[in-house]
Amino acid sequence: MNPMTLALLSFVIVVGVTFLAGIVLLRLLPAVRRERLGAQAPEAGGDVSILRWDQEATEGWQRTVERVGRAVVPKDVARRSKYSQRLGWAGYHSPKALAYFMGAKVAAAIAGGLSYPLLGILQQEVMPNLASVSLILLVLGFFLPDFWLASRIRARQRDIVNAVPDVLDLLMVCVEAGMGFDAAIARVADQPEALKKSPLHQELLRMHLEVRAGRPREEALRALGERTGVQEVKSMVAAFIQTDRLGTPLGKTLRVHAESARVERRHRAEEKAYLAPLKMIFPTVFFLMPAFFLVAMGPSLLGLVRAFKTLQ
Repeated sequence: MNPMTLALLSFVIVVGVTFLAGIVLLRLLPAVRRERLGAQAPEAGGDVSILRWDQEATEGWQRTVERVGRAVVPKDVARRSKYSQRLGWAGYHSPKALAYFMGAKVAAAIAGGLSYPLLGILQQEVMPNLASVSLILLVLGFFLPDFWLASRIRARQRDIVNAVPDVLDLLMVCVEAGMGFDAAIARVADQPEALKKSPLHQELLRMHLEVRAGRPREEALRALGERTGVQEVKSMVAAFIQTDRLGTPLGKTLRVHAESARVERRHRAEEKAYLAPLKMIFPTVFFLMPAFFLVAMGPSLLGLVRAFKTLQ
């Protein structure tokens, strides 16, 4: 073998073995993780608050999408407020969220409109109905982020509704143990594992930080209900405000609402269980019944076919 080829092959083998060994160390050994190999930033102000957002986009494409979004943001205050409210319901509270969303709509529309002509260029042929199909794909691409946003809102609101009984139970335990309302909110919301999973805990923590920053408690509570867009949370907020105004015991109010929330969650589960057989009818008819008839009547049909052939 040529010495130069042997040296090059040896270099490739050594680099490959080193790379694989590095991947194994980073994934399997807890003491050698990727985050520990990087430079640690000095923690001057502690953890970053959820009430703060990045001032500048980190990637070039993000800056481009933001500029395009700012150019096409609706001038109508009502439409802009509606979009901002829906983005808040989906969990995007950053002031730049609206610009990113509108930029994504424009980018999706351009991608949809150009996909059909590009397909024709790749196939080196003229695509039929080029203008009409491109226009349809452009419109679909423009409204695709709206469909995604609606799905995101439904999923987040469902998670919030399911988390309401557990949060009320925890608040009730904290209040009956002697904590004040603000201390109970802080104790329930400030849970790292819950903050990663439950959007309701994130909203409670945001409300608690707003109160600490000087916002009136009643105003922060009402903003909590508006940010979630969930009727159960609005009822809970109204109960908190009424208890604070009238001076009634907060523990009893939490106990009543926790029990009511648990009953409603159980009723929702029962409703889904009752609807499950009805929803299974259509898959059964369209997918299982043809296979069943084929298996049950297949031998008989084959026998009939053979009988007709013999008669001929």
